[in-house]
This record gives sequence, C-alpha cells and structure tokens, in this order.
Amino acid sequence: MSASIESSAIADFFKQKSIFITGATGFIGKQLVEKLVRSCPDIENIYLLVRPKRGHDVTERVKELVSGTLFNHARSVHPNFEQKIIPMQGDILDPNFGLSSADETTLIENCHVIFHSAATVRFHEPLRLAVQMNVASVKKLLVLCHKLKKIQSIVHVSTAYANCNRSDVAEMIYPPPIHPSKLLDASEWMDDQVFDTITKKLINDRPNTYTFTKALAEYVISQESKDLPLAIIRPSIVGSSWREPMPGWIDNYNGPSGMIVATGKGMFRIMFGNSTAVADIVPVDVCVNMMIAIAWHTAMKQPKDIPVYHCCSWHAGALTWGKITEIGLRHLDTICMENAITFPNLTFTSNRFRYFYLRLFQEVFPAFVLDCAMRIAGRKPMFLKLCDRIYKSVRTLDFFTSHSWSFPNDNSLGLQQEMNDTDQKVSYIEILSNNDKYSRNMDWDQYWFHYCLGAKQYILREDLAHMPKCQKRNQR
Repeated sequence: MSASIESSAIADFFKQKSIFITGATGFIGKQLVEKLVRSCPDIENIYLLVRPKRGHDVTERVKELVSGTLFNHARSVHPNFEQKIIPMQGDILDPNFGLSSADETTLIENCHVIFHSAATVRFHEPLRLAVQMNVASVKKLLVLCHKLKKIQSIVHVSTAYANCNRSDVAEMIYPPPIHPSKLLDASEWMDDQVFDTITKKLINDRPNTYTFTKALAEYVISQESKDLPLAIIRPSIVGSSWREPMPGWIDNYNGPSGMIVATGKGMFRIMFGNSTAVADIVPVDVCVNMMIAIAWHTAMKQPKDIPVYHCCSWHAGALTWGKITEIGLRHLDTICMENAITFPNLTFTSNRFRYFYLRLFQEVFPAFVLDCAMRIAGRKPMFLKLCDRIYKSVRTLDFFTSHSWSFPNDNSLGLQQEMNDTDQKVSYIEILSNNDKYSRNMDWDQYWFHYCLGAKQYILREDLAHMPKCQKRNQR
C-alpha cells in the first residue's frame, strides 16, 4: 500500500473510492484515517461523521485531528491529504445519524466503503445508553446502507469479547440471550431506574454492558443486513501501535495503557487476576490493517454469509498477564516517568482477601499519608481521590485478567492467503497466524518497551530528553 502502490491490490481497489467512517476521532478511527491517507493516496474522499464538542465545530475538530503527531508521516509523503478528508456533522445517537439532507445525498450517490467503529467503550455504561450507542446505531447504519447506490463493502468493528461468556469463541454470530428489538423498544419507554435495576439480570453471565450490547449488535446485523456486502472484525484488547506510523503510539488510558501510566507513577501496585491467564492484546496498526484488508476482500468476494474475523494475538505467542507485568516493570525502570511517588511495582493475585489487604497497605495508606502532607503544606489533597479513580478503573478489568479464551482465526488466515505478496508485507497481519514462521516476527519484549515509552511520550506528553535526569534521581 505504500512502497509499491501499483502492485498492491488493496491500494488499487481504493483508487477513486469514497469512504465513510464513524468513530473517526476514536483510537482505532484515528489510526484508520491515517493509514488510508498514507497508504491509499488515490482515494477520492474520506467522509468522517463528527459531532461538535466543547465549543468546537466539526471542521475545527477534524483540523485538530489531522494536525496531530499521528499524521506527521502521512503529511511528509502526501502534504495535501487533508483535502480528501470531509467532515459530516452528526451523532450516532440522532435519527439517521443527524446527517443533513445534503450530506445524506452525498453518501447515497458516492459512498463505496463504510467503516463503522463508533461505539461507547465504557465497560459499565448505563444499559440504556449502551443500547442506543452500540445497538440502535447499527440499525440506523443498515437503513442508511440500503440506500447507498455504490456501496461495495461495509466493515463493522465488534469485539472478540462479545461472547466472553464462552471460553471457545468461533468466528460466527451467536444468538443473544434476548432479542435486540425487545431491548430497543424498552429503551424508548422504560424508566432509567427500572432499566438500571434489571441490567444485571439482562447481561447475566457477561461482565458488563459493553460486551453485552456488542453481541446484540452482531445479531442485529445478521438479521437486518439482507444482501449488503458486510463483514465483522473482532479485535481483542487493542494496544499501542507496533510499527505504524511510529512504534508505541497511544492516545488513551483504556486497558493496559492506564495500568502502565498508574504503575509508572507508583500509584498502582496491586492487580486482581490470574497471572497465568493470556493477555490477548493486539497492536492497533495490525487491527487497522486487517480492517482495510477485510474491506477489500468483502468487495472482491461479495460473500453471501456475513464473515467474522478474529483479530487476536492468541495464536501469535501472546504473553500472560504475569509475563507482561515482568517485562513492563523492567522497561518502566528504564523509561522512568516524571514525578513518580515511588518506584514502579505490580503484584498479581487471585485471592480476594490478599488483594484488599495489599491494596490497603500499598496504595490506600500511602495515598492517605501523602494527602496529610498536602494539607500540612496548605495544598489541596488529591491522592486518595486519584487512588479511588484508579481502583474503579482497573476493577473493570478483573474479568479479563482472570480468564483466558480461545479465538480460532480461520477466516483471518484465509484473508491473509488471499492477499498478494506486497499487501501481505505492507499489512503484516500474518503475525497473528499460528505459523511460527510469521508469529515469531513479533518481538513482544520490544513491543512493550515502545508501549511504555509511548505512554510516557504520547499520553503524559513528557519530554524524553528529561529521562536521564529522572533516572539519576531514581538511582539516588
């Protein structure tokens, strides 16, 4: 897609195509836009569904998006790429996505490919809102897609954990415990308090509303997509970039990223979970490369049944949570985050009593002491509040750090085999295969070094030039 555009079947497919992306300002969405403008320069237009936010209109938000560090490489090779990016004001919560009649007409007449990545990724979002954002939005998307005159491919971003109530998850759509239409109807009239009361009973053996509504969304697609050229990708836990556009790029505190920052700052020292459980983490650039390849493959093959693709590291020698902790601590000692309250350390335990005991003495009590010191100094205390925020955040991961899953990926392997040599090289999704020839190319130790460094550089925005000074202070 980049070095030999002429010989890339994927880049050739995207020539003169117009793309519509939801969730473009999210973590995966940003990386997707960057990859498309850099690797498929002959794309006609990329339409982004964006809502105004904090006093910034959609044009300002897109300008801020493409002016970031993430797009530096794309800007160097294609200086005018911004001309192809067209914001469309809207919101997935609004009828018809809140699109103006002019924007809807533009999509009807010109759109060839859709990537639907917009969703709430908050694990414990109130069920009503999660249903509206993750399920109702899919129904709206399908209604829109049926109007499009030139549509060739639609890629829906789900999650490998949509069916996390199963230990072995196949690349297929499973029937949900409740029909989505019943829940959608209830969300229109049921009182919020009642809705919240029945949430636990509804989600049953799933850990949160996110995984539950993602499963419902897949079923909606299976029932209402009719003859649409649609495919589903299921990423596992999406981490920082591996290679593109730079190693270690990350822009959020979700999942492992928040753990890295909190551990590096000395605020997070005890984690509930099974240290031998597999940490199925996939680099965001690998996920995006697979999304683009799926769009191409779906357009070329026009499958009758909806294909599901697992994008997971389960086959690629994925590490356990214990091993990741060991590697991460070693790299955090070297990288050294600024203003840490103590040296980084993290202990895994699956014993609830031990977990709360260690947390009390290793996290809560030190935070209390620091707050007392802040009050004595006449400053506003903050550490207990921060400690509580970290606790609430990491507790949402308990289910995922305590279990392991099997994610067979026959469809993903088949996708790789359909790609020519150039596209395989540029997409490098073969690292997720169970073939040692390819999966051994993934150096997880190096990946986690760049992940920790990226958290320091891109999330905390700490100057890497200050690292030697910070390291000397720690040595003392």
